[in-house]
Amino acid sequence: MGAKGIRIEEPGDVREGLAVALAHKGGPVVVDVVVDPYALSLPSHLPFHTVRGFTLSVAKQVLSGKMDSVIRTIERNTV
Repeated sequence: MGAKGIRIEEPGDVREGLAVALAHKGGPVVVDVVVDPYALSLPSHLPFHTVRGFTLSVAKQVLSGKMDSVIRTIERNTV
C-alpha cells in the first residue's frame, strides 16, 4: 500500500521512533507500538465519576470470576 512501517517495542525507543515517523516525507507512516495490555492509562487528575466507574468495573470483574485479570492489573501497575 506504500506506507512506511515503524514498530516500537521498548519504552526507550518511543522518542526516536516518533521522530523518524514525523520526519518521513515519502507518504503515510504506520506506527505500531507494543504496550502492556494491563497498564492503566489514567490522567493526572481523576474526577470522581472516573474513580466510581473504575471501581464499578473492577467489582464487576471480580463478581464475574475474572479475579486473575484484576490481580494481573494490580501487579503490573503498583510501584
